[in-house]
Amino acid sequence: MQINLPTELLRTFVTVIEVESYTHAAALLGRTQPAVSLQMKRLEELVGQPLVLRQGRSVALTERGQALIDHARQILRLNDLAVSQFDTASNDNALRVGLPVDYGVRMLQSCLTRIIRQNPDFRTEIRCDLSRNLINALRRDELDIAVGLYPGGDQQFLHRNWVEKPVWVAAKGKTFCDVEELPLIAHPQGCVYRDRMTDALKQAKRRWRIAFSSPGITSVQQAVLDGMGVSCLTGPTMLDGLVRLSPDMGLPDLEPLHIGLFYRQTHLAQNGHQIINEIEVTLKEAVA
Repeated sequence: MQINLPTELLRTFVTVIEVESYTHAAALLGRTQPAVSLQMKRLEELVGQPLVLRQGRSVALTERGQALIDHARQILRLNDLAVSQFDTASNDNALRVGLPVDYGVRMLQSCLTRIIRQNPDFRTEIRCDLSRNLINALRRDELDIAVGLYPGGDQQFLHRNWVEKPVWVAAKGKTFCDVEELPLIAHPQGCVYRDRMTDALKQAKRRWRIAFSSPGITSVQQAVLDGMGVSCLTGPTMLDGLVRLSPDMGLPDLEPLHIGLFYRQTHLAQNGHQIINEIEVTLKEAVA
């Protein structure tokens, strides 16, 4: 017999995992803690597998729970999108969105600006920061949606991911082939771009130094254009006046970058789903 998973059970499951607490999940869902525990038990009975491990106050996914959580988020997203076509109630809470300064911030900011102009009733708070800081902020429940570079592998709150190849770049006419120490233009420590460059150079035993560092992509791009050094960029961050440096210039290959779209299911309303859809389309077109 076909098993149907009720969305209210899946919503409870996702909420418990996202807030890592039965008590907090009960408050968010407007239920008692025993009711949440009963719903979790019903879901486990339906699938015939334990989904959650409770050790004191901590909550963790089992192997089967990890397999279900991504499907549960997708089912709830489709359900909420369908319901939003008939629900015109406004959401009083501002949607908190994080955009990375180290990957296509201009492209993503333009995407959000277009959505906000088309929907003036949307309330949003946009934060631009290094990817690592944004993902950590999402985990601390300081953001609802975030785009960021991440190391790869399974990540909490990850909805979609793309892989892009970074390349070495310099200003036209600048190669720095004959310098003893390669001058690097980079974001501060904690940036994935910076880690890619320094890790590759260390493995290649190539000497380097940080010639310029800035948290803003515009400053990094300008420093490269001014001929201060080399950096690594991807398609959305390339500018006229910059050239890709070919492998025969002695620079080591760079590991691919993982770009993730993360969100908290428990905090999304109709505007959240629309923003996620638009970001997804924008990233898909940029990486293609």
